[in-house]
Amino acid sequence: MKNSTKIKATLLLTSLACAAGATAALVLLQKKREEEVYHEAELKAMDELEEMMRDDSDCASCACAEECAAVDDAYQDSFDEQAPEADEEAEEEKTEEKASEEAATEE
Repeated sequence: MKNSTKIKATLLLTSLACAAGATAALVLLQKKREEEVYHEAELKAMDELEEMMRDDSDCASCACAEECAAVDDAYQDSFDEQAPEADEEAEEEKTEEKASEEAATEE
């Protein structure tokens, strides 16, 4: 091999190694940023939870607890009423789909 060919091959390999190193560094930097964002979100959520718990301590009387329970029951009742309607609609759609599939296979 000529010296110029060896130099060109060495430069090519060196540039490939640099590109691979730069790519690896960028990937590690991106992972580090994602971890930081996740950690910040986690800390924020923990702070909000602590704040909510401090606010709830103001509501220690029985009257407030009864009001909260009444609101929760009303919400749950409304959800229970909506759920059967959604189930019935889903069953009707499935029945219609089966009928259309059977008609298509018969043809």
